[in-house]
Amino acid sequence: MPIRIMIVDDCPLLREGLRILLAQQADFALVGAASTLAAAVQLAQDARPDVILMDLSLPAGQGVEATRQIVAQQPQVHVIALTGHTEPELLAALAAAGAHGYILKDVRAAELICAVRTVAATGVTLSPEVLPDLLTQYRRLAQTTGTALRLSARELAILRLIAAGATNCEIAAQLTLSTQTVKNYLTVIYQKLGVSNRAAAAVAAIAKGLLGENDIPIPDST
Repeated sequence: MPIRIMIVDDCPLLREGLRILLAQQADFALVGAASTLAAAVQLAQDARPDVILMDLSLPAGQGVEATRQIVAQQPQVHVIALTGHTEPELLAALAAAGAHGYILKDVRAAELICAVRTVAATGVTLSPEVLPDLLTQYRRLAQTTGTALRLSARELAILRLIAAGATNCEIAAQLTLSTQTVKNYLTVIYQKLGVSNRAAAAVAAIAKGLLGENDIPIPDST
């Protein structure tokens, strides 16, 4: 099945450029585009996309809010934030809102295409340029809370696998668990890390010293 993609951007030229780019990929299906928060939330409900390319330059921070509302209503949707900003606070807000990936707007076309495929398959995608700033904020938050984090050996094993891009079914097969048991473990892991999805869990785990930076799959267009 093709990857169903939705675009959210308030610039008609950028929307059209993304539409043309995505239409050239045989495994992509564009299901719609929106330019406002309200339209994005409604379209996501109607079109049921797999991946949303979300512009963060919508007025008054509405890109973050649109992400929060969409993911809250449809947790299975993977939102890739398109941004020209790398402020740690903004990136942390995106993680809290439920974004699964962060791509800078000056990314090459091949890298963006690869990022869409990566997040659709693994639930995680990050621009190498974004990761350092995101880690800075997570480490700052970890120092502020000052709480010790304890994960069991099984939880750590699952965390490493989700950071590496394994699906729930793949994790279940490797660790001889049921998929429902994996989901239960993920719920506990997310609660312990204070996150809501795989991408945020992977970054938080690096910030807390549980994983290395090379454990997160970075889009590779080669």
